Amino acid sequence: MREVGKGSRPRPFEDRKRYEANWDRIFGGVSSPCVEVCDLDFAAGFCRGCFRTLSEIEAWGFASDEEKKAILKKLEERKSNVKNNDG
Repeated sequence: MREVGKGSRPRPFEDRKRYEANWDRIFGGVSSPCVEVCDLDFAAGFCRGCFRTLSEIEAWGFASDEEKKAILKKLEERKSNVKNNDG
């Protein structure tokens, strides 16, 4: 038995596979582009990990699937521009 106040409430990530299986039901059908490498480039105006702007990151949790798909399309263009300018 867990001690009260010491993690006595279940956490959503305790059973990661069950949590991920319910991902679509909980968060919609479009997965986040987050790669857990947060490298905000303020000069460029976006994260170098997921290529989203701060406003896109902030809006993601509230966006509809269609809005998320539109963001993902912008990310592909952004990635392409970065690769073309870096290489």
